[in-house]
Amino acid sequence: MATFLTSSPRVPLLLVLCLGITGPVLAKAPDANAQGFAAYNKGDYAKAHALFEKALKQDPSNAYARLNRARTTTLLNQGKEDADDFDYCAFESNWMYLALADLSVAVEKDAQALLPKIDEDSKGLKALKASDEYKKWRKAISVFVNEKGVKEKVLGATSDWWFLQPGQIPESITLAADKRVMATQQDTYAYPTGEWRPLRSGVEITPEKKPARAWKLLAGKYYFDQGKRFFFEVRLEPDGETTPADSGWTTGPLSIGPLSGDCL
Repeated sequence: MATFLTSSPRVPLLLVLCLGITGPVLAKAPDANAQGFAAYNKGDYAKAHALFEKALKQDPSNAYARLNRARTTTLLNQGKEDADDFDYCAFESNWMYLALADLSVAVEKDAQALLPKIDEDSKGLKALKASDEYKKWRKAISVFVNEKGVKEKVLGATSDWWFLQPGQIPESITLAADKRVMATQQDTYAYPTGEWRPLRSGVEITPEKKPARAWKLLAGKYYFDQGKRFFFEVRLEPDGETTPADSGWTTGPLSIGPLSGDCL
């Protein structure tokens, strides 16, 4: 946006020289995020989105503009995931992951101020918050900010995890209610592969024929769009260095998501 000159009365030449003013006084550029929020409140989501994008080009660390762009991204794209030509696994164009990426940066920058606004939002983020992707992401945020009762919220009586490494077949790992660790690869049947028990900072897992090891519960970052964006995901990571005896899922990390389904 162009910078406009302010109108001002004539200033004596001597005063100008004393103040070191050698050119016209410039007015401060309008706040693009504030302009965007005004358009958002009027229901002009396309205009608002463009202004939030402008605000983030000016200052990528603007947490409020991140939240606001997540809102307009949701409102402008909700429902597209139901179309036959929607490529869910193209994360850089999947509106859900783009919105979660903006929310992740917003919470990372200022969780105390922004997380209540996210939780209270029932307009801009409504469609996103109804998705499984958001619900898994919100668990990761619970871990990130260490909310009360987070371990019980994430682990519960049973919890399902994914083990995924480049070039390997994804493996589903379930920490079952009976304290068995169950593994499933592709569409095969689930088979026991160890035992687990809760710890203060995560869990202890004892794989079959291997020693017990503590695993930490944490919020990791999943990068996409050539490393330019990320969203938070819940992870279990084994304590310490892996050993030659470790293989497959026992090397960790295990992840709950938001990623799911065929994109793993």
